[in-house]
Amino acid sequence: MRQAKIILFVLFVTIQSCQTTSQKRENDKSLIGSWKFIADQELDNSDHVKKEDTNVRGLLIYTADGKMSVQLLWHGSRTSLVDDTIMNQDGKSFGVGMGNNSWTLDQTRKIIDTYDAYFGDYSVDWNNKIVTHTISGNLRPEKEGTKYKRAFEIIGDTLFLRSADPDPNMRWRTKWIRNK
Repeated sequence: MRQAKIILFVLFVTIQSCQTTSQKRENDKSLIGSWKFIADQELDNSDHVKKEDTNVRGLLIYTADGKMSVQLLWHGSRTSLVDDTIMNQDGKSFGVGMGNNSWTLDQTRKIIDTYDAYFGDYSVDWNNKIVTHTISGNLRPEKEGTKYKRAFEIIGDTLFLRSADPDPNMRWRTKWIRNK
């Protein structure tokens, strides 16, 4: 009888492990791939879209081996939804150097203020629906090593990312569509 209980216990644990592994593989697949940027969205206190900037092109990639990359290009002047480290609400950059080139200061600021890109590793906390981007390369070198924690929601082929920071002033999200 004791041996039968042990066999049943081992069988139960094995089945649970297979289900958990299968669920994890299915979860992983839900982020893996490339995503097309649709909009920057500012949210009100009820999480309804208050303002939206669709004048942006972007690409977000999650690989099966835990790598990620994102690029964003704003057309024309960037519409500022929230104060960030790229702009000071005035369309002017903070003077990040671009090396030797023939661009004017205004052209350089426009490039910096309308383009953003970084890459690195990512990890997922499926229970809390948080994806963490650990930056290993960035257009802004001072961001290397930074961890961006993003709460995510996937509805069909649409991915929503927002700051996982509990700061109530962080009222934004980005909207992405899976590339097929």
